[in-house]
Amino acid sequence: MVTIRINMVALNNILFRDSLTLRLLLLGVFAAGALLSLGCQDQSAGGALAEIDGKPVYLPEFRAQAAFMGLGGDPRSLNPEMRRAVLESMVRQRLVAKRARELAIELTPEELASEEERLRHGLDEGAFETSLAAQGIGYAEWRKMLAAELLVKKTLDLVLASQVRVSVEEVRHYYESHREEFNRPAQVLAQHAVLPTRELAQRLVERVAAGEDMVKASDEMGAPLVDDGDPIWLSRGHMPEALEEKIFSLKPGKLAGPMASDYGFHVVRVLDKKPAQKADLTQAAEAIQRRLTADKMESLAEQWLEDLRGQAKVRFDQAFLESGQIGDSRR
Repeated sequence: MVTIRINMVALNNILFRDSLTLRLLLLGVFAAGALLSLGCQDQSAGGALAEIDGKPVYLPEFRAQAAFMGLGGDPRSLNPEMRRAVLESMVRQRLVAKRARELAIELTPEELASEEERLRHGLDEGAFETSLAAQGIGYAEWRKMLAAELLVKKTLDLVLASQVRVSVEEVRHYYESHREEFNRPAQVLAQHAVLPTRELAQRLVERVAAGEDMVKASDEMGAPLVDDGDPIWLSRGHMPEALEEKIFSLKPGKLAGPMASDYGFHVVRVLDKKPAQKADLTQAAEAIQRRLTADKMESLAEQWLEDLRGQAKVRFDQAFLESGQIGDSRR
């Protein structure tokens, strides 16, 4: 039997980083997941797909978890390793939830609401609902899945954080071994709009040059600024060369555009600039401390979860793993 080892702690670290791309993963808008959900046909709940300490797992629960993970709602569209990965994530959630109850650890409504607000920042209601529908999961089920993941993270943090120690020597050694990570390229703080036509971009340039607010003007033109108009730091080496040279030649307060790229026509207003810089150990220490702490937490959590899994009685329906159909064979 082919098995797959899922590092669910690493998945947690990914899910809770501040990144628009990974926010969209949680919201289920990756195209691959959407494609997997196409052609999903209804199946009855039928028998249990798995048992976790004697408690069954049914098909609707599997579908919701798979959709939440961005895999679509039809288990027959997944390969055996992916079906096992979804089931293992459900095992992890249930076992950690049980341990959380024993330790009187609860997720508060405020914590759930705060994380949902963070994840949905910059996504309008229509886009959010469309993304959930594409994955075959409703809002209430998505929120339930989010709460389960947050409880896992909270439990791991509370149980294991006190066991993590990072020494000054470890920080120094990491800095000496990874000096290149602390070379910061030149940056500009800018507001950035991407418009579908040169004419629209030119109109935005003219309106802003005449004194209009860039956020308001772009909204009125149906082309909201990137990140809702919040200024963002742009670094050298992460954009087309022609755009980069133009943007980095601007003085703070100046406007550039229209500038063509494969994505449309750009209008950028520079607000501030930072020269290239190499951080010394004192400047880098805090970031290194956070990284090493996260690495140690991940290692501890992986072992903790493996121990929890080893103490549980877990059975998977073998026919379901192999075909996505419910059968009588058990493992």
